[in-house]
Formats: sequence, structure tokens, C-alpha cells
Amino acid sequence: MKSSDEILKSLEKNIILPPQKALPVVKYIPPENDKLQKDSEEDYAYSRDKLKKLIDTSETALEKMLIVAEEAEHPRAFEVLAGMIKTTSEVTMELMKLQSVRKELLAQDKGKSDSGNPASTTNLSVFIGTTLDLQKQIQVVRDSKNLISATPEVISTEPV
Repeated sequence: MKSSDEILKSLEKNIILPPQKALPVVKYIPPENDKLQKDSEEDYAYSRDKLKKLIDTSETALEKMLIVAEEAEHPRAFEVLAGMIKTTSEVTMELMKLQSVRKELLAQDKGKSDSGNPASTTNLSVFIGTTLDLQKQIQVVRDSKNLISATPEVISTEPV
């Protein structure tokens, strides 16, 4: 059997290839749904604005209710005041939850659109080239004593 170097040399002699231009590297970027993103940003801004207005309104109501409770000195007035304080704190917590939910959604969107993410998986990779190009790439990998992997650095569309 012939060694792989001899096979490569014989392939180069026997196969006459027309000069090839390097194919441009095209990066696939999935289309973003701008309307959906715009709507979600508008909804976030609207929700945030409403929550802030509710907090401001409840602070004003708390001040007035505190005056009423102090003047009346009735247990029911203080009970209502305590309920208003609790409701105001819950609305404030909802504002914080809104921030954290938005942060998570932005992180998910960034992860989906970021193709350089090492955690992303590439499916359906295709080698575009001749058998000779593939043999050369395999030989380069064997010479460097690395395992063959389907990374863009090992398999490229540019002629060697």
C-alpha cells in the first residue's frame, strides 16, 4: 500500500483542476423579528412607567392615610395603613422582578444570536471543496497529530 504522501502526490499529478477562487465566507445571521423586539421594549417601558406611577401614588396615599390614622387613633385606620404599606412594598418588588425578567430575556436573546458562543452547537456542516482539498486538510491534521474535528479552523473553503 502506498503511503498517504504518495497518494496525495499522485492525486495532484492526475487531477488537473482549473484555478479556483477562494469562496467568500458567508456567515448566516438569522433574521431578527424587529417588531417583536420593539413591542417587548415598549411593553417593558410601559409596565415600568405604570409601576413607578403606582408607587408614587401609593406614597402620597400613605402620607394622607398616616395623617388620618394619627388623627382618628382608631385601630381600623392603622390596619388600613398597614395594608397600604404592604401593597406599596409588593408593587416595589414587582418593579424589581420586572428588571430581572428583562435581564434574563436579553441574556437569552443574546445567547441565541451570538454564533461565537462556545456552548452553541453547529449542525449540518458541509465541506465545500474537492477530494484533493479534503485529503490535504486531513494530512495537515495528521501531521500536527491532532484529532480530526469539525471546526472551521480545520475544514475551510479556501484552497490550501
